[in-house]
Amino acid sequence: MRRSVPCPGQSVGNSFLALGIAGVAVAAHAHAAGMQAVSNHRETAVSDQWAERLIGARASAAEALSVARAAVDRVHELEEEIAALRCAVSSRDTLIRRLSRNA
Repeated sequence: MRRSVPCPGQSVGNSFLALGIAGVAVAAHAHAAGMQAVSNHRETAVSDQWAERLIGARASAAEALSVARAAVDRVHELEEEIAALRCAVSSRDTLIRRLSRNA
């Protein structure tokens, strides 16, 4: 009975095949890691942008609130002034009417 001898080229081919499969696995893993890093960077950039916009909106809202409060205070002051002026006009009108009756 004859025994077959393994071909040395076959073992070299199998080694290269194993190296190729390992290389593809490493490249696929590196690609996935790179895509994840890009996605994380994008999410961070968007999050930072929203945070900056939120800070700006809060500042604008605080400024608008301050302006609104000042406007309400001014309206209140003007209402008091109008009430005082109406009272003065009424009192002068009453005085003028009294004087015109007496004249």
